[in-house]
Amino acid sequence: MLVRRAALTLRLGATLFFFAAAALIIKPGEVATFFGFARTSLTPELLWSLRVMGATFLIPALLGPVVAAFAGERGLRQAAAGMAFICLGISTMLFFTPGKWAWGKLAFAGIGYLFALMYFYALRGRGRNR
Repeated sequence: MLVRRAALTLRLGATLFFFAAAALIIKPGEVATFFGFARTSLTPELLWSLRVMGATFLIPALLGPVVAAFAGERGLRQAAAGMAFICLGISTMLFFTPGKWAWGKLAFAGIGYLFALMYFYALRGRGRNR
């Protein structure tokens, strides 16, 4: 059960990371305004930083399904634990981003916390299976 839940959560998380990466690479200005940044504060440096962040989001987007398909139980446990804390960290950092409070910022923070809970729930199955 742990293997199935962790693999499913990794695949869902990888899909979310892929769409976030694509949005950040293609339309970084739209993502920034969705998160509450004013259009006047969008400098070329900020837009390129968002594109680079999108490129780094491609790493978990591409490795998540590979780990879900080929890793054993121990590898899935380690990947799920790492991703749970990464989701917690990214979601918490979203609250401290400058700019006004926007629905986009709150929605993505909520989705990140939801994924962290899903990873912790997937890890909970370890005690029952042994």
